[in-house]
Amino acid sequence: MHLTPAMQDFILHWGEMGAKWGTNRSVAQIHALLHLSPKPLPADEIAETLNNARSNVSTGLKELQSWKLVSVERQLGDRRDHFTSVRDM
Repeated sequence: MHLTPAMQDFILHWGEMGAKWGTNRSVAQIHALLHLSPKPLPADEIAETLNNARSNVSTGLKELQSWKLVSVERQLGDRRDHFTSVRDM
């Protein structure tokens, strides 16, 4: 996913806010990316876009799912899980 400068700023700022709220910065950045994305994203694309380790993204997604901020979707013909942010927080 291509990020505009404004999207990058939002993701970085959301990560800083997440750190102040008591969560991991990268978890908050994953949430911000999913909130901005027009389509559900697989974990490997999230990791590539944010330049994070795949294991770190997986852990972050599990945490966001436990808070019910992220949901899983499946797509026909693709075995991977695709993640999307709950729009009404």
